[in-house]
Amino acid sequence: MSKVFFKSVDNIGPQQTQIDQIKELFPKISPVKKGDIVAVKIHPGEYGNTTHIRPVIVRTVVDLIKEAGGIPFVTDTTVLYKGMRLNAVDLLWTAEVNGFTQASMNAPIIVADGLLGDDSVKVEIRGEVLDSITVASAIAKADCMIMISHCKGHPGSGFGGAIKNLGMGCLDKAGKTRVHEVGRPTIDTEKCIGCGVCFDQCVWGALKMDGDKVYGDKVYGDKVGSDKAYVDHDLCKGELSCLESCPQEAIIPPEDVAEKMQVRLGEAAVGPIKALSGRIGYINWIFDLTPGCDCFNFSAPVFSRDVGIVASCDPVALDMASIDLINRKMHEDGNCGGVHDVWGIDPVIHLEYAEKVGAGNRKYELVE
Repeated sequence: MSKVFFKSVDNIGPQQTQIDQIKELFPKISPVKKGDIVAVKIHPGEYGNTTHIRPVIVRTVVDLIKEAGGIPFVTDTTVLYKGMRLNAVDLLWTAEVNGFTQASMNAPIIVADGLLGDDSVKVEIRGEVLDSITVASAIAKADCMIMISHCKGHPGSGFGGAIKNLGMGCLDKAGKTRVHEVGRPTIDTEKCIGCGVCFDQCVWGALKMDGDKVYGDKVYGDKVGSDKAYVDHDLCKGELSCLESCPQEAIIPPEDVAEKMQVRLGEAAVGPIKALSGRIGYINWIFDLTPGCDCFNFSAPVFSRDVGIVASCDPVALDMASIDLINRKMHEDGNCGGVHDVWGIDPVIHLEYAEKVGAGNRKYELVE
């Protein structure tokens, strides 16, 4: 059973700010030794998102690392979808616009998977589905890491916390594709009107228009020049940001895609843990609980009141405790549902698979 340390939002005030709470929690979970190069993994938010974690929280962690004799750098990785974090240049621009700068955080920002998202280290994980995963090199080559995760909902995993940050946020593009590839969609040709709106959404050019186009045992389009879209699965990454782009709802994801993706997400989470020999401390920031993740270019209204800050050396226990605390807060407010109802997805699935490959333990002791 792992310990999860909890600082409640109810205790925040002039004498105990979030900064004070981080300072109390940090020594309990820090792996930092003098001279260590320390990755501080964050998500700076997509351009237009306003509910991501705040730079002052990151600055507090950076200063504590320096006090412990570490050499910190702040980091994130590039993404698979259209937006302002597709490459390192855009990611750094977005981070700065959102307030994450060397001046605000007292540490440089390094894009962990390089300019185009292909700089990585292969790590053997021996999961039920994934035998290995590619971890972004600046994370894999650091001496240790402090991970700060903003808890929120997620349309693919139901919940985004430390495991999501490990099993997706610490990977390069090839690693992210391994997790997402089970989501490669098809086109309902009865619904498709050939408008081409979806084409601009896919940065990989996987959505195309053609006549009779044979892919595997499926035929897209009923005749040459039928102007129906099809998905080139050799190019598609499966991250499904294209779904919302179709006005006819003609892009169809595979059956049970959320569960299949969560299996891979949970297994991939152990990659960064093994790369860093378990030298990771985790902080979950449970504020601004939006339904969508910080990758969205907007912030929807929250589905629950703020909870507080939790920290642990075990990411599985940390996320399990975070979900339980959110559910408890929702029930206190008369909401009989829970995190699983936000998207109709059970988020514990990816925690179960992370536990199976040795990323942590769902059983925890909450220390307040």
